[in-house]
Amino acid sequence: MDGNGPQMTRLLASPRFRFLAVAVVLSFAAFAEDRQPGCQIENEAKAYGEFHDRIVGRIRLWPDLAPHETAADPGRYAYDERVKVWRRLDVSCPEVVVLRPKEPMRDTLVVVMPGGGYNSQHMGHICRDARPILESGRWVAVLHYRVPRRKGRNIYDAPREDAARAIRHLRANAAKFGWSPEKIGAVGFSAGAHLAAISATSSQDALYGRIDALDDISPHLNFSVPVYPAYVADDGAMGPNAHGGDNAAILPEFRFDAKTPPMFMLHGDRDYYSPMASVLLYTELHRRKIPAQLFVFANVNHGLGDTVNAKGWQGRIVDWMESIGF
Repeated sequence: MDGNGPQMTRLLASPRFRFLAVAVVLSFAAFAEDRQPGCQIENEAKAYGEFHDRIVGRIRLWPDLAPHETAADPGRYAYDERVKVWRRLDVSCPEVVVLRPKEPMRDTLVVVMPGGGYNSQHMGHICRDARPILESGRWVAVLHYRVPRRKGRNIYDAPREDAARAIRHLRANAAKFGWSPEKIGAVGFSAGAHLAAISATSSQDALYGRIDALDDISPHLNFSVPVYPAYVADDGAMGPNAHGGDNAAILPEFRFDAKTPPMFMLHGDRDYYSPMASVLLYTELHRRKIPAQLFVFANVNHGLGDTVNAKGWQGRIVDWMESIGF
């Protein structure tokens, strides 16, 4: 062995080299996955609308069946006449769909987590509310987690497993697409906001047994934006007519671990999922000196919509990301 032998041995044994090696191997694996039909299903073009042409990659999250599943079904898209939006239903083959941003492209990726009560996925959030993110040059990856709720499990267990696996995939594939592995955040809506919040505050929990080398990569987020989050507090804010109260508390599954990143919460004060959920998240982040921002809009319901005082709230997410370096 020449004089560089000891240095090379130390390099090969270093954690940084092992992470890079895993990322390279998994990047090639994801390329192979992208060439497969994956989970693309009928009516996807209608559900994504104008954003369908921006799809540049798909990653199936699990190499075989997802944890606790007996089938791998991509589900279906159906139009909801009541609220005039497309929904994705009956997913047991979860995936992320990567959307190309407007140029000049930046090196930040935002994982969009749709709402729908953990029973469906509301595509209107992508088609309307993610637009400013894409137009700002930031990448978007839409997480199509498993729905509906799994019997005998917490309503968020399967989606949470999918979120962790998705973040690992996206961190491993950063070089392929062009975002930074440490500039990955999430924006979620309603149930998706719950998923964005718990993925941010409790990323160090062991959610499933190790499947492959991908699971050696951290699933932490670098920032998180829960928009009108559901299922966060034990103040009765679990359905219509919930208004919070002095005894409200964050549910124990929100652990605020060492990897909890900066967060930005937006909520309407007439939301049937009490705005106290967002207030409590902000309070705990502030107490721990983790950068946080909170908007509670007066006389605004679930979904925020386009009322005069809340108009343009989607752009405020982009402004906040810019302010913290993402």
